[in-house]
Amino acid sequence: MQKSFADSRGTQQSAHVPLTWGNQPLLTLKQAAGYAICTPRYLQNQIRLGRLKALKPTGKLVRIRRSDLEAFLESGSTIGGDV
Repeated sequence: MQKSFADSRGTQQSAHVPLTWGNQPLLTLKQAAGYAICTPRYLQNQIRLGRLKALKPTGKLVRIRRSDLEAFLESGSTIGGDV
């Protein structure tokens, strides 16, 4: 059974996955979606298409660096493709 704990915001975090990568905070898909005001599925699709960088420390877990998410948002990526 995998251990988890609540971080300072009350979000459940895996005990074996670090909360930072170097000095950059790591976000779960749910946290990143809340930050970007979109759905986790949209971010999964962008990761799959190679538009958003993500880390995959274990089988199903996905972590996104906040700096990578901010760069993605600043790039002007839009929902729906061509504008």
